[in-house]
Amino acid sequence: MHSVQKVPFFILVVMLSFLGGASILKSTGIFSIHIRDTELMFGGAIYLHMVGSFTLGVLCRLASSKGIILGLPVTTLFVLFLVVLDESLQAQIPSRQFSWLDMTVNVFGLLLGTYFCSVIATFRSKTKAIH
Repeated sequence: MHSVQKVPFFILVVMLSFLGGASILKSTGIFSIHIRDTELMFGGAIYLHMVGSFTLGVLCRLASSKGIILGLPVTTLFVLFLVVLDESLQAQIPSRQFSWLDMTVNVFGLLLGTYFCSVIATFRSKTKAIH
């Protein structure tokens, strides 16, 4: 079993619940005006997708550093499944629409956040070895 760091994992679960909840609320029309205002505050939905997915990627790497496929931790693979599922289900909801751009940004942001955090961790471990 892969070791999971409790604090980053807890923050990851909270962030997933928050972002997933916002997607569900937007799909049902509940608080959709407030969610749209938040998207505009970030400069548009696409920027919110990028910031959210990058942050999730960083949290995935911090929660579990052991890579299993292409150096990706199990947490990243699970969240990758969830973001693809969320975007795909939007094609089935009349008030929402599927977007390849959103899907691409979600996947890219998640992978970028995970790999960015991995590069920083590798760099830190190498600099500690020198000193």
